[in-house]
Amino acid sequence: MKRFVIMIVAVIAVSVLWMAGWFYIAGQVRAEIEYLALADGVSQPRLVCDGLDVGGAPFSFSPHCTDAYITSGDVTVELAELSGTALFYTPTHIQLFASGPAQITDAFTGATQEVRWSSLRASLRLDGGMIERFSAIADDLVYADMLIGETIIGTAAHGEFHLLDATPENAQPGTGAIFDAYATLEDVTSDTNAIANGRLVIDARLSGLPDPALWGDPQVLGFWQALGGELVLRDVEASADGLSLTAEGAASLTATGLVTGTLDIASQGVAERIAALVGDPSVAQIALGSPGEDGVSRQTLRVNGGTVVVGIIPVASLPPLF
Repeated sequence: MKRFVIMIVAVIAVSVLWMAGWFYIAGQVRAEIEYLALADGVSQPRLVCDGLDVGGAPFSFSPHCTDAYITSGDVTVELAELSGTALFYTPTHIQLFASGPAQITDAFTGATQEVRWSSLRASLRLDGGMIERFSAIADDLVYADMLIGETIIGTAAHGEFHLLDATPENAQPGTGAIFDAYATLEDVTSDTNAIANGRLVIDARLSGLPDPALWGDPQVLGFWQALGGELVLRDVEASADGLSLTAEGAASLTATGLVTGTLDIASQGVAERIAALVGDPSVAQIALGSPGEDGVSRQTLRVNGGTVVVGIIPVASLPPLF
């Protein structure tokens, strides 16, 4: 009998300590989210929730933010609901969910767009404060211009984005992180641009990335350049009825923020579409080249210190990015 009583007391004591720990950590989670509302929205994005609650006791932490407003620079994103879940014993793995629509407004241009979906979920894994993996998956995407009424710009049946840490274990300090990025869009349609049965696949690598805490900083491109950052497009494939385009290349920034890099493009049907849109076939020919015997247009674009060069002829200038 005495042993049974001791066991009951021990279970109660552990339960009380567990719940005390849960309430303490839940309070910390709430405080961190509330702290985001004090950000300036420039050096760090600001998140404001009209309603905030943290549930999930006793085995998880589930912050729930209703009528969320995210501000970064001139852009504000308004979401009906934003929530997340992290298990008590795996706090570095966070599941994220969002309920749309998301209304995007630009205070500088006055533009207003809306993004809708039937399902949007994301997963974030952290390793010592660094992102180990981030994945986002959405279904039934709709992108619309809402400035005057509603104009559907495009739709996609499915979309995915994945960001994976590819930094080698023996990386030297001060070289920044390396991430592989993958993105796909399936069954893309756009009546405005006469696109049907479209598909987009992007496979890229970003090197020289600074600490994720600096990604929202206005000077992040300067930090990236200082760490020898490079964007490598390993593969870009875009296709639709009567259209196809593939591309690969690499780009970096000079110390003054000017782009330097190359881009190899092969396309079919795209040049004709661009020529029809701008009313000048020479523009499409410069950007994409002339069709060969197989009907495929090929072109190599080089950017030297912000100057876009085709062959040996400069065709455009790009402003510095910082």
